[in-house]
Amino acid sequence: MKSFAWLVLICAVTITLTPLDHSLAQEKVISIVGAVTDIDKPNRRLLLRTDDALVLSIQANDDTVCLRLPAGERTLSKATAIKFDEIAISDRVLAHGTGSDRTFLAQRLVVMPLAEVARKREHDLDEWKRRGIGGIVREVNAQTREIIVELRSPNPGSRIPIETSKANFRRYIAGSLRFEDARASKIDDVRVGDQLRALGDKNTDGNQFVAEQVISGAFKTIGVTVTDVDPGKELIHATTLDQKKGITISINKDSVLRRISPPIAAAIAQKAKGETGKSMPPPGPKASSPVIDVQQMIDTLPAISLNDIKSGDVLAVTGAIESDEAHLIAIKVAAGVDLVLKALAPAAGKPQIVRLSAGLPTVFDFSVIPIN
Repeated sequence: MKSFAWLVLICAVTITLTPLDHSLAQEKVISIVGAVTDIDKPNRRLLLRTDDALVLSIQANDDTVCLRLPAGERTLSKATAIKFDEIAISDRVLAHGTGSDRTFLAQRLVVMPLAEVARKREHDLDEWKRRGIGGIVREVNAQTREIIVELRSPNPGSRIPIETSKANFRRYIAGSLRFEDARASKIDDVRVGDQLRALGDKNTDGNQFVAEQVISGAFKTIGVTVTDVDPGKELIHATTLDQKKGITISINKDSVLRRISPPIAAAIAQKAKGETGKSMPPPGPKASSPVIDVQQMIDTLPAISLNDIKSGDVLAVTGAIESDEAHLIAIKVAAGVDLVLKALAPAAGKPQIVRLSAGLPTVFDFSVIPIN
């Protein structure tokens, strides 16, 4: 969850920000913000990756004003002048100038260096811990701009309406939970069953949450049996546990891999059996303490690498829902699921008492959005 101040900063340091038109036919004065991905200092040119994943070439000249802004500042009152040569890859930049198609002549570059971005990121993470809520979307009313969320909390079934009329929306992309990778979004993109996190405060009555920021995504957790591993291409080839369909799982730098140990497998199986003994839950995605407990159990385990995954391993894989069901970019991978399934296997001639979803106990229906 990062870089929220930049959204505020843009409004504070410019009189009018005209949204970037991706197909500009004529030059116009625009302002854009993003991270530096490449820089040509002799020719005063840099590549900027915007928050909606567009890469633009930014050209500076002798008249371009370059300023450095300290972390957390929302105006230019404490900005200091720097040279173009002081800008570095990964720095966060607000560029103001004239643009046409994918080129841009900068009149002013406001730079937040990578170190400052890291400090701001820590501040933002702390703010989301203090003022953030998260859960599963149960209702969306685009007309009233209200979203009903079932909270991830120790109290199953607790719901709260979120008022979003003044909120900025973002949506996770496949394979990444980093805020800077999330694309700009709107309330129409939010669907029932999505995982959602909001930053804001409760109203004076305490019966509604007024959001400043909303980030959401649609995720699924599936069970698979590994058939082959290609470490060079960072791919896992597998078949699904429930329908035995082939699927390719991509691993990237943000994927987290762990292996379930025998003690944790026994604890997860016990949890699944305990949930079966309770009254049947309502239809739809589960959200409550069992999801949190199992997720936390696995998150305490040490990370493993792709080289530790072998043919025959049974995995629980979590990723964003996409149209291509034969491919999944992994956000979380838990190996050793076969230990859990063995502990849950019924005796010969007895029916399966633990409800399975995608071949897994429903306690594997992970949340990927952080929980307070």
